[in-house]
Amino acid sequence: MKNLFLFTLFIIISITVNAQSDSHPYFTGSINTTFGINQNYKLDEEGNGPLITPKSILLRTGFGYQFNKRWASSINIGYDHHFSYSINSIPTYASLRYNFIKKSSSAYFIESSYGQMFRLSNKFSNGNYYKIGVGILSLSSNRWNGMIRLDFHQKKIAQFESGNLNSISLGIGFTFL
Repeated sequence: MKNLFLFTLFIIISITVNAQSDSHPYFTGSINTTFGINQNYKLDEEGNGPLITPKSILLRTGFGYQFNKRWASSINIGYDHHFSYSINSIPTYASLRYNFIKKSSSAYFIESSYGQMFRLSNKFSNGNYYKIGVGILSLSSNRWNGMIRLDFHQKKIAQFESGNLNSISLGIGFTFL
């Protein structure tokens, strides 16, 4: 939590020092899901569902600051529900995004996140949350910008199977300036 505080302090100082025309605050949100193989699926049988099924739903929202054309940072909170394990959690984390390709209508980015994951039950402990991902952010003249992203999540849970809950998710989102 101390790292999150220091990161937030860094953002506030950067906002007051940075006066470029490309800098601005923003609000962000996204919905992601992970996919897995349906264990009950049998080839050439009807009524056993699709081969690929959603395994979780991951909701995210946050406030951020675009420092210049390439760098942005945000403070986020989310809600995760993993269907297979009946695990619910609330990750709170800070993110740093780098736009490695910036065009007039889109930006291709890589984003890294670190924070804490809070559990909603006593079945598992709280833990650390890590995320790294890539995506495409559409840039438009209005205040709404769409996003498509692919993320790798790692949740450190001490009493869980291997101590980690790892997942790869596909999602859509937005930023609002």
